[in-house]
Amino acid sequence: MISIVGAGGAIGNELVKLLAARNQPFRLVGRNPPPAPGATQTVAADLADKDQAISAVAGSSVVHLLVGLKYDRKVWLEMWPRIMSNTIEACKRAGAKLIFFDNV
Repeated sequence: MISIVGAGGAIGNELVKLLAARNQPFRLVGRNPPPAPGATQTVAADLADKDQAISAVAGSSVVHLLVGLKYDRKVWLEMWPRIMSNTIEACKRAGAKLIFFDNV
């Protein structure tokens, strides 16, 4: 299973199109993931919560981390280390490869 974590943004939407066109099973993960044609699953999760991140990524072989945060220094300082740490731990537990897309 391929998981798109942080689904709903510009990069995630393009990735959805590619995976759907290839008939590859994929899961959308986000705070409020939008439904998408071809998605095997949609999972609501707060990646700042370790247990939710682990649960959302379970069973994945590849995880695309595409999370976007408000462009606010305070938000990034508080949230980003936790989100990254939780996602890395979730991928370790799932035995998944992590692909991180950074656009900043």
